[in-house]
Amino acid sequence: MTSDSSVPAVAVLGLGKMGSAVADRLIMKGLDVTVWNRGSNRARSYGDRAKPTIAEAVPRGKVVLSCLRDHAATAASVKNAAVAEALRGNTLVVLSSMTASESRDLGAWAEQHDIDYLEAQIQDYPSAVRTGNATILCSGSTPVFETVRPVLRAATARLLHVSEAPGGAATLVAGQLAFAVHAYVGVLHGAAMCRAADMDPTVFVRLMVSDYMREGPLSADLEKMVASAIARNYGEEVGATLDVWRLSLEQIIAESRKAGLVADPLESIHDLVTRAIADGHGEHDFEAVTEALAPAP
Repeated sequence: MTSDSSVPAVAVLGLGKMGSAVADRLIMKGLDVTVWNRGSNRARSYGDRAKPTIAEAVPRGKVVLSCLRDHAATAASVKNAAVAEALRGNTLVVLSSMTASESRDLGAWAEQHDIDYLEAQIQDYPSAVRTGNATILCSGSTPVFETVRPVLRAATARLLHVSEAPGGAATLVAGQLAFAVHAYVGVLHGAAMCRAADMDPTVFVRLMVSDYMREGPLSADLEKMVASAIARNYGEEVGATLDVWRLSLEQIIAESRKAGLVADPLESIHDLVTRAIADGHGEHDFEAVTEALAPAP
């Protein structure tokens, strides 16, 4: 496939699992791609596309995709005088994992050095990137996003601009991961309880998890809870009070311990519920736990 001259040339920094998936996807789509990696072994298979320094990989007019391991690796690689000069006038898109404050810090550094900056968080595994099915969330100014859009659209059709300010995408990803890891631990804990009781865990997953998510009230419950939490309106349409939730948690914790399971994640949730009850939310529904998650005044 020949390169599309309407799409900016691209430099990919970092050729780990995600970086190589991004580079390979863009090359497959016909983009003009150069690559750089801190170690030369991973770059060798890219032939003439591989450059020994970042400065050589990013001549003027390129969109630079940083796929280094994390924010520390990104900062160590790009925040120096030589690279800042090479990046000047280009667009730096950081796909590495980072916090919202780290993204804002990097955006401020880029602005000081006349570098356009966009935060882009990939929501999927490298395998999804290679097939063009990944979700990419972007934060940054709309003009910068529009400059980068043709490149990222070559990587995936699911591209979302979620915020004008750096940090927005990182916040959304952090929130999604907070939900996901709690859900993953919850499912695994339930499966472990079934296994300890000689129940088939696959029955639990099929009947109590998959069916509940597809046909049960989970999605509607989540939307209602978030709406109530935003409005701080915890007393209407109470399905179960926090006092009831705490009792249920204590029963689950006791059952888990009896089965020899670690109950630390449930203990943490029990502590939050207890804290919210102590603050006067005992007769409110579960979303009142939001108050216990907030920092103390």
